[in-house]
Amino acid sequence: MSLGAQWELHERFSFVQENVEPDLLLLDVRARPELRALWTALEARALLVTTALDAAGEDIARQLRAGSLSPARFREQWEGLGFTESAGRASTAADDWLEGLLRISRITTGQSRPPFGQVNMASRAHRISDFLSVTSPGQRDTVYDLGCGNGKFAITVAASCAARVKGVEYGQTYVESARRNGERFALPNLEFIHADVRDVDMSDGTSFYLYFPFWGEVAHAVARTLGDFARARDITVYAQGPRLDYGEHFLEQVSQGALCLAPERLDFTDVMVLRSAAFA
Repeated sequence: MSLGAQWELHERFSFVQENVEPDLLLLDVRARPELRALWTALEARALLVTTALDAAGEDIARQLRAGSLSPARFREQWEGLGFTESAGRASTAADDWLEGLLRISRITTGQSRPPFGQVNMASRAHRISDFLSVTSPGQRDTVYDLGCGNGKFAITVAASCAARVKGVEYGQTYVESARRNGERFALPNLEFIHADVRDVDMSDGTSFYLYFPFWGEVAHAVARTLGDFARARDITVYAQGPRLDYGEHFLEQVSQGALCLAPERLDFTDVMVLRSAAFA
C-alpha cells in the first residue's frame, strides 16, 4: 500500500477514534458485548497502519538526509502522483503523499489565532507545484513562506529545489510542529522563524509565497513592504486568497507602479503572480 493510501486510512481511523466518547463506548459495550471485539480489531488495524506509515515516511526521510534522493527526484515523486481530486474527498494523491510524509492534516483547528490571522490551512499540492513552475527557484534564491503554519509548503519546496526557504509564522505551536518536521529531513536550506511577519527582515527574499495567511492591517503592511522591495529589486510574489481585504492590498501596489501582474495571470481569481514592475 502506498504512503498516500496509508495516510488516507490513518486519517479515517483517527477521525473515528477521536470522535468516540469513551464513556459512551463503555455504555455501548455493556449493552452489546460483541462490540468490544470489533473496537479492539479497529484499534489493532489502526496501529498497523500507523506503523506502516511511520516506516514509509522514515525511509523517505532517510534518503533525504543521506542525499540519495535529489531535489529533482523528490519533486518528480510527489508531482507524478497527480492533482485530480478523489471522489468524495477534497484531496489528491499528491496531497495525500505529502501530508502522509509530513504527518500534517489539511486544516488545523483548536488553536488560538492572532489578530488578523487565519486558521492554519496546509497548501494544496497543485499550488506548490505551480509556484515552483512559475518561479523556478535556484541556489541563489531565497523563498519566504509568509504564515507558514505547520510547514507543508516550506518543507516541500526546500526538499524540491536548491533555494533557501524560510517559513515565517506567528503561532508558536505551528512553528514548533514545523521545526520538528523539518528536523526529520535535515534540509540545510530550510529555516523556520517564529515572529510577527511585520518584524522580520526579509530583504534577502527573491520569492514570496502567501496562502491567505492573514488579512486586514497585517496583509496591508506586508503588501506595502513587498512593494518597497519591488521598487528596489526584482522579486516575485505568489499570493492566494480573496480580493476583499487581502488581494486588494497587493493590487494597490500594482496601481502605485511597484508591482505588476505577470502576463499569464492578468485576471485576479484566487491566485495572483506579481513581479517587480521596474524589472518586468
